[in-house]
Amino acid sequence: LQTETMIETLTHRDMSSRLVSFLLVLCRDFGVPSSEGITIDLRLSHQAIAEAIGSTRVTITRLLGDLRNDGLVQIDRKKITVFDPLALAKRFS
Repeated sequence: LQTETMIETLTHRDMSSRLVSFLLVLCRDFGVPSSEGITIDLRLSHQAIAEAIGSTRVTITRLLGDLRNDGLVQIDRKKITVFDPLALAKRFS
């Protein structure tokens, strides 16, 4: 059981860093600076993000929720705003 939990944690962390890397690339390529941070100028469903990084919609929904709860991103009508890309990058480096 312990090994299963460890693998799940590693997979979760790996998927978190993949999601963060993906969000940072989108900030660089499609980011529009705003007063809040960088808004990714694309409407992305959780399913589309999941397919792009090889995950599941459920996992992406959970991970984006974690990032939102930690005050790193805001999601409004499928548009994602990254408040501080450097803080986001540091968290998973």
